[in-house]
Amino acid sequence: MTIYVDVLLAVDLYINYFLVRGTAKFLHKVISPRRCILAAAVGAIFSIAVLAPELPFVISCLIKLASGAAVVLTAFGKSRAGDLVIALLSFMLISFIYAGLMLAIWVFAAPFGMFYRNGVAYFDVPLIYVALVTICAYAFIRLIRYYSDKRNLAAAEMLITIARNGTAVTLVGKADTGNGLCDPFSGKPVIICSKDSISSLIPENVSNYLSGKTDLINGIRLVPCDTIAGHALVPIFDADVTINGSGAEAAVGVTVRPLGADCIFNPKIISL
Repeated sequence: MTIYVDVLLAVDLYINYFLVRGTAKFLHKVISPRRCILAAAVGAIFSIAVLAPELPFVISCLIKLASGAAVVLTAFGKSRAGDLVIALLSFMLISFIYAGLMLAIWVFAAPFGMFYRNGVAYFDVPLIYVALVTICAYAFIRLIRYYSDKRNLAAAEMLITIARNGTAVTLVGKADTGNGLCDPFSGKPVIICSKDSISSLIPENVSNYLSGKTDLINGIRLVPCDTIAGHALVPIFDADVTINGSGAEAAVGVTVRPLGADCIFNPKIISL
């Protein structure tokens, strides 16, 4: 079979992008599109192993493991060793799910040829098949995560610690799937806190905005928010956030309106 390197790299880049995105969704991690594309490109580079002579099975497995580790490290950056191991296992699991779907199509429909060597498969396949299988695998992971989230909502109230400039407060947070606010610049979800609960952490420009001093709000970041009461702009800022002792990638928003809790958050930000 003739293998075209440009096709190999392009298809692998496309597939890896959704595998990385699916892993991030599965783990409730927020990563930027740029980092996701970079991680996918790293994985695509490893696909050229299919051009090498046949390698021993153990070596092929080590290459596959190294590829997964490189992709995960690129996608999720510097994290705790335990978090990286969980991310790697999740990425490998999702990759196996995708590979199983591709194999099923090949066995039962057999509309194309397949070449496999050194842990890498090259499909002589119309791109529509690749697109459909990738979308199906991605949707399957999203479905698993959705029903898992619904079960976890039984323990909806959690301890959230927010730290900034050496000061920290611990709040009782309430899960709210209706809170879909995200920082448009970083892509991070926003935990909405009542002003009184985090008064010691609020930056000066945010405090001025909430007090109506709109001439002293240089550098403030505002996120549009629609509520039952109407449309509003929520000021947000960056801080170190942990939920039940686990780190979470989130921005912090502040409101003077009653929340029924110290803060509300979307349960999707909870990391495994």
